[in-house]
Amino acid sequence: MTLKENKKHIKSYSLLVEYLQKSLEYEEKESVCGPNRNSYYKTDKDATAMCLKEDYYSGLGSNMHAAYNTQISVANGLVTAYLVTQSRSDLNDFVPLLDVHYSFYNEYPKRLCADSGYGSLTNYKYLDEHKIKNFVKYFTWEGNVSGRNPSQYRLNDDETITCLSGNIGYKINLNWHHRKAGSTFYKVEGCNNCQFSTYCKKFMKEKNEDFKIFEVTIELQKYIQQAERNLLSIEGIEMRVNRSSQVEGAFGVIKQDFQYERFRRRSINKASAEFMLVCLGYNVRKLFKHYSGDIKFNYWKAPDNIQPEIFKKPSAKRLSKKASKIKTKSVNQEAKDKYKYAN
Repeated sequence: MTLKENKKHIKSYSLLVEYLQKSLEYEEKESVCGPNRNSYYKTDKDATAMCLKEDYYSGLGSNMHAAYNTQISVANGLVTAYLVTQSRSDLNDFVPLLDVHYSFYNEYPKRLCADSGYGSLTNYKYLDEHKIKNFVKYFTWEGNVSGRNPSQYRLNDDETITCLSGNIGYKINLNWHHRKAGSTFYKVEGCNNCQFSTYCKKFMKEKNEDFKIFEVTIELQKYIQQAERNLLSIEGIEMRVNRSSQVEGAFGVIKQDFQYERFRRRSINKASAEFMLVCLGYNVRKLFKHYSGDIKFNYWKAPDNIQPEIFKKPSAKRLSKKASKIKTKSVNQEAKDKYKYAN
């Protein structure tokens, strides 16, 4: 073997050793990270990299930090269940929190109100299967209430759809790729004479076609419209008001009055035990105030003269004007634009 060939073999061997070390390193990191997340921190391997609402360093809420996700359920002003997870999305913590609630009390709540961050088919099906009345908002709820970003269609009882202008859409068979699992394609015609055409076709390449194809998940849409009817009712108004005052109020007291904004301990088990003690302290504090007569558990009740809420009628002119000015921004840029510096 010549010197040149020997050097070549040594280089290949060194490269193979390097690849092997990297492979072992990746296997170790994947075992630490687990199947349900894609990041962890060396200082606390249970913590996940998350973008926090309040960034303690840059102040913009766009940098990643080691964090856990906390969830609570509240009834009559008291925390009834708590959960600390590694998930970066509230969407996946809805069912686990209700499972924790069931493990504590051996029964599920009769009704439940939550914000739009929990509105998914999995969560709606869970409520239906366990006979829990659905007051969970969906992703486009605020847009429908204000009329500023309304849903482009509604599902009818005969499983046809009605678009914003009142045109009826019917099921069609297409060989297109389904972006949503279990979805069905609908076709609505007569778009060129529709005043909402600019708004409905804002993301379409071909805007001159006299029709539009909608991809509808029928089961999800039924649950959404069920939640919508419940939320607009008098009971739903009462539930929404009390959710904002009780659940958000509990987090407000814990963060502001208790000045508890960061975990002091590492590992998810210690962080969970710490959060449990904080919630317990919140309940004890509230009960002692109640016994001393400082507060009462009398939350808002809908007056007799209140009427069910209805959606604000969308303005075609305003929606069309807004749709024509769409500009794409990065996630960080949107976070910076929304951030308000404290005085």
